[in-house]
Amino acid sequence: MRVVLGGTFSPLHDGHRALLRYATSQATELVIGVTVNSMVQGKQHPIAPFAERVEGVLDFVRTLTPDLPVTIAPLHDTYGHTVSEDYDLLVVSPETLVGAQRINIKRREAGKPPLRIAEIAWVLAEDGHPISSTRIWAGEIDEYGHLVS
Repeated sequence: MRVVLGGTFSPLHDGHRALLRYATSQATELVIGVTVNSMVQGKQHPIAPFAERVEGVLDFVRTLTPDLPVTIAPLHDTYGHTVSEDYDLLVVSPETLVGAQRINIKRREAGKPPLRIAEIAWVLAEDGHPISSTRIWAGEIDEYGHLVS
């Protein structure tokens, strides 16, 4: 099954790891879109350089399935190749579900069938709130959702 997902992945945290775990469990081929640095300018927290983020994602995926064919697709816009390329499954978080639905609208407009979407639930920190890069950079939690004192 050809599976696709995307993100910024900075810092790589347990929410990202849950998406990647599910995607690798479904995939015979995995395409991971990673936002390029110019796409993340203006974020409210620092973003690691593109190459560093790609390396972190690939290192983690290799621990799960070392032989899985994985392609990194630099994301220069919101949709990447999801409108033009054919995939069997798009893996998203609750935060990116609306974007996935927009992708399917654009696919229909382009005469392509919609992608099947798998929404993976938030991974919660110790305080019961979702793990997020913003919370990590703010010093509230670490990448595993542990509260920082």
